[in-house]
Amino acid sequence: MTADPAGAVAQLGAADAAAQAARAVSGVIRLQPGIKGLLRQFGAQAWQRATGRDVPDVAGVEVDLTADDVRAEIRIVVGVDHLATEVGRKVHEAVVAALEAATGRPAVVQIRIVEFDLEPRYS
Repeated sequence: MTADPAGAVAQLGAADAAAQAARAVSGVIRLQPGIKGLLRQFGAQAWQRATGRDVPDVAGVEVDLTADDVRAEIRIVVGVDHLATEVGRKVHEAVVAALEAATGRPAVVQIRIVEFDLEPRYS
């Protein structure tokens, strides 16, 4: 995150757009935060307790806004009853579209499939 408050808000908004787009893809069970994401969650929980206001759930999403583009890494857990490459491709497309719409900048997105959920979820 950036030290500039306006930049931090823009970055959080972009991360929220990316998280919502990724979660909307069939086959994505959840987003999985890395170590930095877990620390950010603790900070968000403290913020919520102190202020009573929610912070968007962007666990599993890392976003970096630059002057020229927006870069993101999305960590997903895929259901065993879905083809991982297809889910990854759809998440990539959805997140690129969401980030470009939210920021007006070209998006460079990396999708990491970090786990497979072995419980089938038939819909």
